[in-house]
Amino acid sequence: MLQQEFLRLALYVASQGPATFEGEKLVCSLGDSQRRISTHLAMGAGQSLETLLRMAKLRGIPVRDAYPVARSAFESFLNASYLLAESDEVASRAIRYIDFAAWRHFNRKRGSGDFSLEVRSDADPQATLAQQFPEFSGKGKDKWTNLDVPSRIRMVGKLAGRRAASRLLAADFLIYSLSSEIIHGSPFGVSYFYSAHQTGERTTDGFRTATVCQLEEILIGVLHAGCGYLAAFFGQQAMQAPLKAEEKIFNRLLELSTKPSGAFPPALLQVADVEGT
Repeated sequence: MLQQEFLRLALYVASQGPATFEGEKLVCSLGDSQRRISTHLAMGAGQSLETLLRMAKLRGIPVRDAYPVARSAFESFLNASYLLAESDEVASRAIRYIDFAAWRHFNRKRGSGDFSLEVRSDADPQATLAQQFPEFSGKGKDKWTNLDVPSRIRMVGKLAGRRAASRLLAADFLIYSLSSEIIHGSPFGVSYFYSAHQTGERTTDGFRTATVCQLEEILIGVLHAGCGYLAAFFGQQAMQAPLKAEEKIFNRLLELSTKPSGAFPPALLQVADVEGT
């Protein structure tokens, strides 16, 4: 909840204007496109984090539904960090992609052979694509970016600093692969939430208790992502007072996540230790 307050501060400075924090006047210096699209994404990530906080009392199988929300929060924080760190030109392309993707949503085909569906609102999609969205026309050009998640994290590190990238990397490690299994409905993604993939007592109560550990891992991962965005936003603009405050929040998170407790899996401890460097 404390981290959410600093997210609101960042969003306010980016969207409403200057603010003062601990005697330092905060003025957004991002390019217009960088400011607009990164704020848009960070707001979405903040909402997903609010949803996860409401899900924190879940136990048992319903916990699996928290992973897709966490994945959305992580990638939204990552993309917001990447686009505020990149050039205004890259951010402008991302904004243009919104219109292109909206048009494509109503002019698309899915499936193959007899089992396919097509929707079309445009009498001549190819002509419209060439005339209105030429930058997205051609093989491999129909995305807002061709960089995968690790490459975006690397660019955040290069452009906005190692602190922001390392926090995003920890979130990626904790959330990405498992959430993919669950989102795509894989056998492992389903079975992960049954006793075959849990330690401890193989009973209903033991299973429910084990899912508390999963929720802790989810929340710690998303908090890493949020810290990554705050470090990128404040660090990129040399806002020292909130940057120091983010460091204090992260240190509290690090202390919590590295406690020698049976509640945390070894993988989590290892990620937190690496992040501490």
